[in-house]
Amino acid sequence: MTRPWHAAALVALAALAASCTASSGGFNGRPADIYSVIPRMADVRSLMGDSNWWAGVPSFEVRPLDAETTPAVERYSVSQEYLHLGTAEQLLVRYTVYDKVSSATSAMSSYQTNFGTSPTTPKVGDQVLYYGLAGSGGAPFVTRTFVRVGQIVVAIVWSRKERGTTVQMLARNAQKFASALKDVSKAHATPPPVDANLLPPPGLDITLLGASELPVEAFVVMILTALPDTVLALLHENGVNTFTYGDYALNNDTHMEVQTGLLKFPTSADAADWASTFGPGTPDSQGISSGYIPSGGTPAAGVYHYVFSAGPYGALIICKSSIDGEAASRECEDPVHNTAVAWKLGLGGLR
Repeated sequence: MTRPWHAAALVALAALAASCTASSGGFNGRPADIYSVIPRMADVRSLMGDSNWWAGVPSFEVRPLDAETTPAVERYSVSQEYLHLGTAEQLLVRYTVYDKVSSATSAMSSYQTNFGTSPTTPKVGDQVLYYGLAGSGGAPFVTRTFVRVGQIVVAIVWSRKERGTTVQMLARNAQKFASALKDVSKAHATPPPVDANLLPPPGLDITLLGASELPVEAFVVMILTALPDTVLALLHENGVNTFTYGDYALNNDTHMEVQTGLLKFPTSADAADWASTFGPGTPDSQGISSGYIPSGGTPAAGVYHYVFSAGPYGALIICKSSIDGEAASRECEDPVHNTAVAWKLGLGGLR
């Protein structure tokens, strides 16, 4: 799965890094506040009129993730993906909070310079741009929509298998994803606290960006399984309906994102059976199964998976590039394995 808006954003914002400096803006919310207003799976299913749309896990794009390349005018971003099962279609949305309105306006101008003339109606937010661009693969008809609401820019990429996407359809999507930002200053997320004991122990290898309890459907999307309905049914049969998700930056290569997922099964045997089934290789002497999993994009593109069980828990760690479709760095290997070992010991009571 690719994030075509991410590369575009880097090009569009390169000039801003040199010309602008960070300063106080009107919106001082946290990434959790932005995440709280992003449409959930049920919302997107209603929007698209199809129950086969599944939401994946969010990315909390805060420093130190990509600290070396993120322009100073960007405070942070929060992104969310949705996949249309049975097709290659996907919907990707990214909310970027800038330091001030003028920086967000400059970003929109940069998009317009890079992508060309755009319809600006139907009007959504303070400013909107609509683009249709060529893609490839099983969903080759790709559109990009950029909406500015104050100092926040929402980038929406919609990849479809069918022709015929209209500006009115893009405006409908844009309205759904941007409407909550009108009152975002009032958004103060109060998500259920994530038990720190269910996340990897703090160490020197990874830095926490965000965490949340998520529906297990997001875990199925996260592991890129070819049989999502079957895997979901098996998890539900074991009473697994939610999981603990953690999002991290890899300290020795902050272009790498580390995602963790923890499932709780009824018994230790169930957890061990899950780890044996979904582990990418033979477990090592510490009981950690690991492997490099191809993920599409360039021929070498892929991600690292680390899987283990500890008592009733089944754990997964993924190390990947912050831009999907790129190859994960080998810098992932030792630090993430160390994290897996520490996490396994922590889940066993050594904290």
